[in-house]
Amino acid sequence: MELELIVDGKDIPMNRFVEKIIAGINAGVVQSLEGVEDNWKELNLTIIR
Repeated sequence: MELELIVDGKDIPMNRFVEKIIAGINAGVVQSLEGVEDNWKELNLTIIR
């Protein structure tokens, strides 16, 4: 998996370990949702606070 983190327009660099942890957690949550196909290819998540 590949992860890109952008906060307020600024690209935030991450090492491979952190990238895998964040991507894995989000992918696992989304994959468990009803209506999400098993073979999904891309996930876009926007959080606004």
